[in-house]
Amino acid sequence: MKMLRNILLILLALLVVSAVGGYFFMKQKFTPAPSEVTVTGLPVSGDLRWYADTVWRPAVPHAALLVPVTVPGYPRTCYLQFDTGSPYTRLYSRPLTALVAAYPALQSALQVKDNYVQNFQCTLGSGQLTLGRIKVLEHGASALPADSSAFIIGTLGTDVLEGRVLVLDYAQRRFTLDTHVAEGLTRRAAFAPLAFDNRRVIVNADLEGHTKQLLFDSGSSAYALLTNKDNWQKLAVPQAPEHTSGSNYLGKKLVVHTVPTAAQLRFGAADVPLRTVTYVEGITMAEEMMMRFSGMEGMLGNEPFATSTLILDVQRGRFGLVR
Repeated sequence: MKMLRNILLILLALLVVSAVGGYFFMKQKFTPAPSEVTVTGLPVSGDLRWYADTVWRPAVPHAALLVPVTVPGYPRTCYLQFDTGSPYTRLYSRPLTALVAAYPALQSALQVKDNYVQNFQCTLGSGQLTLGRIKVLEHGASALPADSSAFIIGTLGTDVLEGRVLVLDYAQRRFTLDTHVAEGLTRRAAFAPLAFDNRRVIVNADLEGHTKQLLFDSGSSAYALLTNKDNWQKLAVPQAPEHTSGSNYLGKKLVVHTVPTAAQLRFGAADVPLRTVTYVEGITMAEEMMMRFSGMEGMLGNEPFATSTLILDVQRGRFGLVR
């Protein structure tokens, strides 16, 4: 009996050690490295551009939200996908290779070594963006566009938001990055709490009478609310037809399930109809564990705000909505 008790105590100790070790492992995985992004010339403003994904049928017209950048030595405008679901800004190797092949003078500025580029500089709207040491991902178009198609060279992550305020005017397709919000815009906005732990934009919103912590993920651009299958089923309009489509995440194809919903989100005093709710097949167990560890209960895309203005006030911890 004593031996059985000792064995059980040992097993319990191992479970505790495993759980504690798992917690610190997930915490380390979830904590981003210090930002390598510098922005000068504030306030910075520029145009927003929607990118349509035509790989899947039907095409997704708002598959990505783009911001313009200009690479010195290349005469055309390039773009970064604005992705608040990513705590890091990244560059894409294939577009960089295409740029160097067509414009050899860019070789030193765009040199990739051990999957990183050092001291990359470009304009961002009306300002200047400097990336100290930025990882390069095997992704993107391998040829320069022959027409007016958007040439996307990377992703602009939330490292650009640290200590700043971003205003996204979807209706006018404009963005402004600054250290404060204009007083006139503040008076018109409804605000909800915003957390920026580990450079994730987590917003408190009321959904079906319950306060939810939702990740604002502008990279999930075309969708209103991404959640798990159980919540998806609860929020769906009964007997409503399901729409199945595809999505491309860094070369990985995902299956997307979307249904109509009558649910609304409330941010402060403002109600926002969701209209649709979505869950995704194809995410890995590691990605699901990261979501659970963060405490978030879903992802908000751009679509509910497509005719509104959003204020991401990281400095003051508030998420503003102007209708």
